[in-house]
Amino acid sequence: MKTETWILIGGAAVVLVLALILVRVIFAWNERRRGVDGINRTGRLLRRFAGIRRFQVLSGLSLPLRGKAVKIDHILIGFFGIMLVTVRNAKGTVYGGGRDKNWVRVVTKHEQEKRGTFPNPIPENQEALEAVRQVLLDNKVYKIPIENYIVFANKKAVLNIERGLPVMTFSQFKKLLKRTKYSDDGNTDVEQIAKLLTEAAR
Repeated sequence: MKTETWILIGGAAVVLVLALILVRVIFAWNERRRGVDGINRTGRLLRRFAGIRRFQVLSGLSLPLRGKAVKIDHILIGFFGIMLVTVRNAKGTVYGGGRDKNWVRVVTKHEQEKRGTFPNPIPENQEALEAVRQVLLDNKVYKIPIENYIVFANKKAVLNIERGLPVMTFSQFKKLLKRTKYSDDGNTDVEQIAKLLTEAAR
């Protein structure tokens, strides 16, 4: 085979490899962008809710826990206490249980199913709770109610999750915030808690 032919074959192979890499980069970028969109969408909802009530929302905070940093998507601090929100933006039907290592996502497009998995978000959400509790304990702040939820912000998410888990769709989360207990006066010092968490952040 002539040298020119080998050069053409080699060039075509390089172009093909570069094209595959580009496709993967674009796909990964889109996945990250959609994840950021879900976090931003949930953040906007929380800030609107907090703004008229003199509550505070801390987003993207990293708190220390057992020698590592735990990143928390959103922390809502109100007179009722503290609400921690972990956001996922997966679309399709999501299946999972509390003890599963991974959850399954099934997307149906053009009558074809595409399956994928992602890490169970429960442990991450639990670590966020532990990190916030530790900061409060370190500062001798006790008896502050803390709730933690996982919100699937994508409008096309359908949840088929084990009952009793703190997991919900975005529309369900909006309804949750309408409960009167989140607007009632309580004993939580919003400014103090926000300052403690912000100062503890890495």
